[in-house]
Order: sequence, then C-alpha cells, then structure tokens
Amino acid sequence: MAKKRRGLPLEDETAWYVLLNLGDIVATWALLRRNSGFVESNPIARWFYHGWGFAGMVWFKLGMVAVVVTIAQVVARKNEPLARTLLIFGCIAVGCVFFYSYWLGTHS
Repeated sequence: MAKKRRGLPLEDETAWYVLLNLGDIVATWALLRRNSGFVESNPIARWFYHGWGFAGMVWFKLGMVAVVVTIAQVVARKNEPLARTLLIFGCIAVGCVFFYSYWLGTHS
C-alpha cells in the first residue's frame, strides 16, 4: 500500500527558497543601511524602495517569493520533478545574490 503524503510537496526545497530570500532581504538591509553608495540592483525592487522605502521593497520581495512558491506548488501537482528544478534553480540564484551581498558587506 502506498504511503499517504502529508503536508505540501517539496517542503524542504520551499523552505530553503524562503530562507535564502529572507537572507537576501537582511543582506540588502545591511548594505543599504551603511549608506556607502550601495543600491538595490533589481530595478523593480529599487522602484519599490524609492517609492515606499525599505518596507515597500520587502513587501515586493516577499510577494515575489509567494508567487514563485505558489507556481511551484501548482506545477508539483502535475510534474513534481519540474517544480523541484524550479525551486532548486531559484535557490541557486538567490543564494548567489545573498553570498555576493555578504561578500560586498565584508569586503568594502
């Protein structure tokens, strides 16, 4: 008999994606707080930052996380390997941004 799944599919990948994005938000806050000539490199996030301050940019970034996670969950219903690939790619992309921000913060 097949084991019945509990919870959402791809919970680990989703958790990593959310945590890396939270790390990106914290790293962005730390860099912008220094006021050392750092700017948000994402032009849409920068637009939210200039229009509504840091809180606006955070809401934008969290909204994008929610969109990606929702898309991954919908895709996982039909094609779990594709959804896993989407989240892993997202983790790699956001992880690179996070570690680059960390590097900038420690080498400037």
